[in-house]
Amino acid sequence: MTAEEVDAALEKANESMKAYYQYPVEKVIAAKKARFDNRHRGKDFYLQLGLGVSLVCSFLATPFIGRKIAYDEEFKQKYIPSWYDYTLEKPKSAWTRAELQEHLVKLRTELHERAIRGEFTPEKLEEMRRNLEKKPEKAEHAHFAQLHPGVDDDEELEDD
Repeated sequence: MTAEEVDAALEKANESMKAYYQYPVEKVIAAKKARFDNRHRGKDFYLQLGLGVSLVCSFLATPFIGRKIAYDEEFKQKYIPSWYDYTLEKPKSAWTRAELQEHLVKLRTELHERAIRGEFTPEKLEEMRRNLEKKPEKAEHAHFAQLHPGVDDDEELEDD
């Protein structure tokens, strides 16, 4: 082999071995570090970092500030403008506790008296149940009131 053939063979061998050649680790680390430093030295990085930190802090502080606004009247009056305050005043109850208790006692005595007079016969109770549950009078039309005609009343529907 001549010197040129040897050089050509060596170049061919070097070309085929480049796939197996490992770049020095120190140079790879230095290149990655330089890329990282270049990326994080610009003012864009600090602007994005500041924006991200402020968003995270506001996200974490929102429940505490909301609770403070909801329960502290002085805080709400001091820091929340009136045009932004959408709270509704709690309506005054139609009945006081005593009036409600009196109404319930009257209702109970009225039902008791009606039961003594015999107004709650089985036929009337069935009619009342039919009206409340919106069931038709004929048994053959009862399936119209069901949620699904093929499902019995005591069966539970399963969600798939």
